[in-house]
Amino acid sequence: MKTELPPLTNCVLFFVAVISMVYLYNSIAQRRLIKKQRKAERPKSGFGFYILWNQISLISFFSVTYIIGWDAPSVGLKFEIFPVISLTIGLISYFIFVLVLSKLLKLLRVSQIVENDAYLVAVRLMPRQKVQKILFMIAVCILNPITEELIFRGVLVHQLSLYTNNYYLAFFLGLFVSVGNHIYQGMLHIITHIVFCIFTVTLLYSDVGLIGSIGFHLAGDIYPFMWLKYQVSNYKQRRREERRAKYVSS
Repeated sequence: MKTELPPLTNCVLFFVAVISMVYLYNSIAQRRLIKKQRKAERPKSGFGFYILWNQISLISFFSVTYIIGWDAPSVGLKFEIFPVISLTIGLISYFIFVLVLSKLLKLLRVSQIVENDAYLVAVRLMPRQKVQKILFMIAVCILNPITEELIFRGVLVHQLSLYTNNYYLAFFLGLFVSVGNHIYQGMLHIITHIVFCIFTVTLLYSDVGLIGSIGFHLAGDIYPFMWLKYQVSNYKQRRREERRAKYVSS
């Protein structure tokens, strides 16, 4: 049965296209700034509030346009399975993704470089001030998985494929925007986000639907910050070993 799209679907698609281009521009600009910095710098005060406000703005837009611009079937939301189960399947799938990605990065011999980049990006994102840190964690670990999956998978992949009747165009456009939005993390992280996108789209078109994708993304946003202290010590250890090896070779 063909899914009937809401009457203002084109408005939601246009908004998502514009916001995707803004994200892409900001990601490229942020990457250039990171490359210029000699050491990791913490974000400016108010960064947590800014990120939270951005997420609230996106949720407000999607709340206002619900029914007239998008609805559950048009973005791949499915309720045949109890939502908590769908969310749990997404969470479990993330740990399968970690194992697959780890094997792939080791095979390509770039795992250490990717780990270093991930650590430096996490340090640059996490505010020092307690209140800003709490606001940041709410925005990134709770709201961001919902908004990003709604934008990158729900609208840019599922709704656009229904709108254009071209699944492949929608998938590759969604992949391009998703990867571009995270380019600030480093070129090698393109591998990470291609695999990430494949997992989330697979969940989107499975019985768990977009809720499973959100659960997967939820784990993906929480996991790096849960292990940030470990990443700090691990990064420092790697740096000491690199300096020791350089000293011995010279």
